[in-house]
Formats: sequence, structure tokens, C-alpha cells
Amino acid sequence: MFIRFVSGEIDEFSHVSAGLFCTVYKLLDDEVLPDYEYGALMEPMRWFNQHLKAPFDYRLEPASLADRSICWFRATAHEHLAKAWEMVAILEARDIFIWTIKCDQPGYIIYEDRVQVLAYPFPDVRRLLRR
Repeated sequence: MFIRFVSGEIDEFSHVSAGLFCTVYKLLDDEVLPDYEYGALMEPMRWFNQHLKAPFDYRLEPASLADRSICWFRATAHEHLAKAWEMVAILEARDIFIWTIKCDQPGYIIYEDRVQVLAYPFPDVRRLLRR
């Protein structure tokens, strides 16, 4: 089982609902947050920077397939999912709704490790991710 957190915005690269990290980065870039909210978001972001590989470095050709690939957490990545839920709570407190999408087969796997996969979505998954 794989889990993806998405917002209502469409990502310009994947053309599906933007993921959790894109949503957090957009909030940090676009809005002036009170110090307590900024710190609350940056704590899990710093943790992820230390405990999560950036799978986009592993993209393979063809570029069009890789450019539209998206990341999913493995359901067994309990610590990572707990940190993600911390960020979801902060976003939702700011009225940024986050959906949780679960699936067994996210698509053509481009990269995987014990925590996540980077996959080009199958057509049925892509439809599910276009909200």
C-alpha cells in the first residue's frame, strides 16, 4: 500500500494534484507566517531533509515520463507518515485542505527505497489524482 498527500492545486510538472511538500514550500514562499507556524512547519521539513532521499535525482529517461512522476510514501514508513501528518495538521489549520490518497499500484516505478517510491502514475491513478 502506498500513500500520497495532495492539495487542490495542480502541479505544473506532474499535471496532477500537488503533493504535500509542494504545498508546504508554496505556503512558505508565498505567505508571511507567524513565527510559531513557520517553526512548526520547518521542524518536520528539517527532519525530512535528514531522513528522506530526494528521489528526483534518480529519474531515468525518457524525460517526459520522469517529469510527470510523483512520490508516494510506503504505508510501512510510520515515522515519516507521522511527520507528514504534523504538516497536514498545520496546513489544515490554515484552511488548506489535504486529501490522503491510497493505492496498491501507483504506477511505473522509477525509484524506490524503504520509505517511498517515485512512480509514473497508471491512467486510473492519474485520474484519481486530478481533483
